[in-house]
Amino acid sequence: MKLTCQPSILGQALQTVSRAISTRTTLPILNNILLETTSDGLALTATNLEIGIRKVVAAEIAEEGSTTVPARLLTDFVSTLPDKDLELSLDLATQTLQLRCASFDTHVKCIEAEEFPPGPRPDEGDRLTIPLDELLGAIEQTQMAASTDEARPVLTGELLHIEGSKLTLVATDGHRLAERKLSAAGGDGLEARLIVPARALGELPRAFKGESGEVEVIVSKARNQVFFRAGSSEVTSRLIDGTYPNYTQVIPSKSSTSVRVSTAELTQTVRAVSLFARDSANVIRIRAAAGSLVLSATTNEVGDSRAELIAEVDGSEIQIAFNARYVLDALSVMDGDQVEFQFDGPLSPGLMKPPGSDEYLYVIMPVRVAM
Repeated sequence: MKLTCQPSILGQALQTVSRAISTRTTLPILNNILLETTSDGLALTATNLEIGIRKVVAAEIAEEGSTTVPARLLTDFVSTLPDKDLELSLDLATQTLQLRCASFDTHVKCIEAEEFPPGPRPDEGDRLTIPLDELLGAIEQTQMAASTDEARPVLTGELLHIEGSKLTLVATDGHRLAERKLSAAGGDGLEARLIVPARALGELPRAFKGESGEVEVIVSKARNQVFFRAGSSEVTSRLIDGTYPNYTQVIPSKSSTSVRVSTAELTQTVRAVSLFARDSANVIRIRAAAGSLVLSATTNEVGDSRAELIAEVDGSEIQIAFNARYVLDALSVMDGDQVEFQFDGPLSPGLMKPPGSDEYLYVIMPVRVAM
């Protein structure tokens, strides 16, 4: 193997794929990154056997070949190099990679590429395509609702429900639920319910940074792997075994009170008032009455805060309490100048969404407190 590339481009790709490497692995080869020459340049692949990330960087290939290099060492070293041509050449006999750049002449001990676990290839499987920015936006709007409790592994993933040209992303931790609906191309007749680790989806914005256009989603025939491919980047993930709960029964089907309020004003107000709830389980109280929305929080040892906002309120007056962090999480990803709340009593789940649209729904369970 012999090639020339730019350290800055290689360094960025190394940082991206290195995120698939686990610090707790007992297999030394999984601490390495697979380097392979391709017709498009140099391909870098890393995996922890659950998630795999692959990127191809531009390179002038003089001799084809492959090897695996210690990820952390190579990433840290390349990041220190000057912006000059970097030449990589492999000594097959000793599996030593030589790196020459400006005044640097460096040798790194490698492990043969054959030792690297063969990754699943997305050559066969059901496919659909989605605009990349829409998928990344949908992940941002849902990921925070996924659970981090490993005792319920199904909830640490997001449900990707594919129904032909419709794709629905759902995440819930039992206290809140986020649902985002997307339109896709392809996938004719495809029906699948995939539980993808939230961590894998969280890698897509980093892995696909700089890419544009569409992302191809490929579901393996065995229904145990999913591939996301955009441009020269690819993320592979194992699916979580299990049955996702029937989330639709949690989404309120009716409401007795509807509130519309400025997203920016509400965000600023919740953030300020919640400072007085940090020592009392982060609970803020909301009172909706004609023309106004009143937010308040109290901690006996700290003090209290109350703020009133102008709002469009339809329906009966209501008092309800929520975890402020859950409200702020939704407001931070809500599109539009206004947000709509729907309530059906102080003990029923509240619904947050953009006014006039059901493409994004955020359901939040109330907190039982004395009003």
